[in-house]
Amino acid sequence: MAIFVLGFLALMANAEVDLDAFESLVKNAPDDALKVYQNTITRKDLSAQDLYQLHYQAIRASASTFNNVILIKAVDSLKTPPFKALADEDRAKILTNIGVGYRRRNQNEQAIWHYRCAMNATASLQYKSALKVNIAIAYTRLEQPAIGYSLLKSVDREMLPSFMQAGLLTALGNATFALGEVDKALSYFIEAATHYAQDENYRAVKQVSINSLGIYVLNSDFSNYHKVLADIALESSLVDDNQHYLGWLRELVYQLEQNQPVTVSTTMKAYSLGAANAGYASMVNAHIDEFNLSLPKVTSQLTIRDPLPVELGKAWCPNR
Repeated sequence: MAIFVLGFLALMANAEVDLDAFESLVKNAPDDALKVYQNTITRKDLSAQDLYQLHYQAIRASASTFNNVILIKAVDSLKTPPFKALADEDRAKILTNIGVGYRRRNQNEQAIWHYRCAMNATASLQYKSALKVNIAIAYTRLEQPAIGYSLLKSVDREMLPSFMQAGLLTALGNATFALGEVDKALSYFIEAATHYAQDENYRAVKQVSINSLGIYVLNSDFSNYHKVLADIALESSLVDDNQHYLGWLRELVYQLEQNQPVTVSTTMKAYSLGAANAGYASMVNAHIDEFNLSLPKVTSQLTIRDPLPVELGKAWCPNR
């Protein structure tokens, strides 16, 4: 990816800003997109519209990469006079992207706060439906899947574009799994991956496929497990972010494929706790039950990674 970024930087330095290419980079390689952003905003020939779009997209990229410095800087930039009018028009989307940043950091109450602000800032029924999905995801992560599921089922899926349907399906998969409907959850995850692929968001394809891995293990479907894992392994940042959960699966599958009772090692115990803290407690506990593992059930200890200051989007939500 480094060679690609160098070429992209050279292009951005000597030509008009290719915002479509930059948006694709934000979706599929957000860390690299932020490098491009930091270099490009130093140009003196950028129009206010192009610079605005760069700041706006930087919020999306930094929300998912835990780069709080750039996220806060980009948000503050959009509050300044050159961009205020443009930002006010996009305030629902800006609030949503900030909400994603909070959700990624397990600040789920703040995520819900920003999503509800965004709902009040848009008249679009389609966008309100998409925000219901985001709110439901946050409630599921707060271990209130029934609230999340009720919200999700109220969404008219047919009115959503493909990439929003992907988010809805992912959220339905997580909620239905938490409610014990394992095979239904898997079908949701597989369908979500198809929609993400149609939107050419290949990182999201791999991300949602991580959810499928544990269900393949539950079903002793090791062929599909290895097939999906090989694809996920190509995305090193996802592997790093999910290392404890993937380590848990690796240790478990290795023993299951030997057709022998699973011996829970100290390493597996550590992986189970790490996976639980990363949001996979329900899946680990399902494995403990299914394979009669001599291991206590795990609970999710809510951890906040690189927390953001509260109410970053207050400027666009003055009435809350």
